[in-house]
Amino acid sequence: MNIESTKTQISYNQKDVYNYLMDLNNVEHLLPEGKFTEWKGEYDSCSFKMQGFSLTLNKDTSEPHNEIKLVSGADSPIDFDLNIYISEVSEKESEAFLICEARVNSFLKMMIEKPLTSLFNHMSEKLSRVDM
Repeated sequence: MNIESTKTQISYNQKDVYNYLMDLNNVEHLLPEGKFTEWKGEYDSCSFKMQGFSLTLNKDTSEPHNEIKLVSGADSPIDFDLNIYISEVSEKESEAFLICEARVNSFLKMMIEKPLTSLFNHMSEKLSRVDM
């Protein structure tokens, strides 16, 4: 199952957005307020609970200033990759979006596709409003 967020315009250059997102402590600022608990963040990983699920994200690979690949942790109930793509619009603006590739069965897909799409769209939109 692939989920692609909406693209968002960000009032920071591509390098600043990339550096901000490379620190997974900052993922907390992109999550819906009041919708997650038990936040733990480090530079290379973060974990939290949302809708009863414990999720862990670990940094995998990156392409400086263009792409950050995150993978689910061993304790996450869903096996997935989350890629963040950042492109330059101008010297002071960039654009970003997320693509999640989850390896789930068709029953689980029906249950999680809509909430995950909503979450990733929220994260993408929130990125346009963070203060880096």
